[in-house]
Amino acid sequence: MKNTFLYTLLIPVAILLAFAPAEAQTITPSDGVIRGRLVDASDAPVAGAAVVLFNLDSVYLDAVASGADGRFELRSAVRPYRLQIQHLAYKMRAIESDRADLGTIRLEEETTKVDAVVVQGERPVVKVEQGRLSYDLGRLIEGQAVNNAYEALTRLPGVTEQEGALTLAGASSVTVILNGRPSTMTAEQLATLLRSTPVDRVEKAEVMYSTPPQYHVRGAAINVVLRRSHETAFSGEVHANYTNRWYDSYDAGGNFVLTSPRWSADVTYSAARSKELSSFDLRSLHTFEERQYDIRQDEWMTDEGWSHQLRAAVEYAPKQRGRLSAAYTASFAPNINGLSHSTGSYVESLSKKLSDRSLHNLALRYTSAFGLDLGLDYTHYNNPEQSRLENRYTDREATAFDVGSGQRIDRLNVTADERHTFTSGWELTAGGAFAFARSHDWQHYTVLEGAPATSDTDARLDEYTGNLYAGFGRQSGHVSFSASLAGEYYRLGNYENWSLYPQASLNWMPSERHILQLNFSSDKAYPSYWEMQGAVSYIDGYSEIHGTSGLRPSRSYEAQAVYIYRQKYLFVLFWNERPDYFVQAAWQASDRLALIYQSLNWNFNRQWGANVVLPFRIGRWLDSRLTLTGMRMRQRCDRFHDMSFDRSKWVGIARLVNTFHLSRKPAIDLEVNGFFQSAAIQGTFNIEPLGSADIALKWSFDRGRATLSVRCNDLFNSGMPNTKVRYRGQWLDMEAFRHMRTVTVHFSYRFGGYKERRHREVDTSRFGH
Repeated sequence: MKNTFLYTLLIPVAILLAFAPAEAQTITPSDGVIRGRLVDASDAPVAGAAVVLFNLDSVYLDAVASGADGRFELRSAVRPYRLQIQHLAYKMRAIESDRADLGTIRLEEETTKVDAVVVQGERPVVKVEQGRLSYDLGRLIEGQAVNNAYEALTRLPGVTEQEGALTLAGASSVTVILNGRPSTMTAEQLATLLRSTPVDRVEKAEVMYSTPPQYHVRGAAINVVLRRSHETAFSGEVHANYTNRWYDSYDAGGNFVLTSPRWSADVTYSAARSKELSSFDLRSLHTFEERQYDIRQDEWMTDEGWSHQLRAAVEYAPKQRGRLSAAYTASFAPNINGLSHSTGSYVESLSKKLSDRSLHNLALRYTSAFGLDLGLDYTHYNNPEQSRLENRYTDREATAFDVGSGQRIDRLNVTADERHTFTSGWELTAGGAFAFARSHDWQHYTVLEGAPATSDTDARLDEYTGNLYAGFGRQSGHVSFSASLAGEYYRLGNYENWSLYPQASLNWMPSERHILQLNFSSDKAYPSYWEMQGAVSYIDGYSEIHGTSGLRPSRSYEAQAVYIYRQKYLFVLFWNERPDYFVQAAWQASDRLALIYQSLNWNFNRQWGANVVLPFRIGRWLDSRLTLTGMRMRQRCDRFHDMSFDRSKWVGIARLVNTFHLSRKPAIDLEVNGFFQSAAIQGTFNIEPLGSADIALKWSFDRGRATLSVRCNDLFNSGMPNTKVRYRGQWLDMEAFRHMRTVTVHFSYRFGGYKERRHREVDTSRFGH
């Protein structure tokens, strides 16, 4: 069995070498991309210039506008080609070339100035590139108070943040990947990294409803592509934030980038001192031994301490010779102090916790000039904790105990992929991946008072995943399609499983105004390592969290029909089915007075509906985007503790984002956003309607290099839902997180102090308790 996984990596490479005929045309990293940078006579960047691409027969192919840094990028495999560069303040320039990197292009100022002429145009927000919805983030967040890459992703059409995780309308879940490669970091850890990444470092974001297998992510994904400069330059950004959400928090950091035609290196660091509060009011009418107990508890929880984020990356990319990159990411949260105080009619509990979290991630990637892509990603995570829980019950009983607990995880992921295109337009892809994870979870109790129901646990799990895939596709005129099939072997302890994952995507673009995309994908979701243990942890003297030995992964099958009108209006029909769905839910125990939170496998969770994204603008002073979602939910579980449920609900969601351009000089913008969700369900829970409002003011000065913004999220403190259970004797009210109003003051400054003059021509979602 040990050799099986080695074979899974070698077989696809052998297959590809056998299938590569002489007439095959191999894609190199530079093929299909034309880039350059526009400057004036003083080497200042020229923004907003129209760069139009033609073939040598003057047939139009594509067009873009240069960014704030003067850079532009076009995707086309046509060689040679003709570029036409136009700007009102500069003379038109035409270039014929077959090079992918044009370097620095200097424009000559127009001698005759034209006054009182205003040219109004609108760049497309979204383009389709090989089946991916590619969004121009700079255009999308223009004028908005967006302070980092993570916040920028929440402005993508159909993307929202719910309970700290990103969701994509029409998809059961979405995975964020960086530069086209998955990571062994959890979604939460990757989100933390993106929050410390300046938005200017992001070149674009690609949304894929049916992710091709070479990304090693199934289902929907958002690929964040970081900007890569091909000139010798040094630049960076420093920032500082003040945040108040009941308590004050502070953070500061910087990002520094050094680039040359072959090398690039960047370092990002941030440090934060934070104190966070969460709370909830609980009322439970708990029936036990034919008597109903009215239990009311009010719990306040705080976490306080320092956290540090570090990322260092280096890349070597000589022209036409492949690309080698390495990135190290680390996060540290030493001596986090947690305090939980629960008071009420049943028990008074006091819990103190001291924890230490650390993560180290190393990612290596090599892309050859003949299409072979190799990757290695390793993560080490460690989270030891010491806590004490004291309970004083109203019947004068008391319990107290110390708990030494923790989690240690090592995860390794190795990938190999290769892609070939042929002169006939066909494309073949194949590859494989091997992943290994070892987790160690432990809880050791020391009883100080009373006789609480405690038991020590010390669990170790080894997880193996082997994957092979093959796919094909073709671009023919206005139609392109791709399909693939992946086979996976999975082993966790004594549990083994073989699975097949089909994927298909069809794109039809009869004109620039109309884009139709049909997608189908399948996936599997895995529980966190802690959820799969049989351990028990205690919130207070009434509420407990139970792990579930034998918890199974859930499957998912998804389909979407996406229509894009005029490259900005988005219409989506979606359906997804998730057999063996699992989620943590509360249950009033029938054998004692205890509220148990536990993840169990349901029969299925089904959703279908429609999503509409409608951007609009009024003159030059208002940019808005309205997102509407309507869906039908059905959830069924035949073995939910000692009962079953089969429930359905219609749900509507509306989100409106408005940016008011109050002033051009100085650049002052006001952002006002609103969100509403109708009543929903989750298992036996009824989720009441909720809504929220956000407001922000942004001031850009010093030629756009400095930004000062003030934001208030959840202005009316109404963004968290109240939940109720009224089902087969279960009676529960929960009002959670009463203090979500957040005020943030952000300052950032971008600089590019050094630039070489060119005289002549020289690239744990599953972690945590």
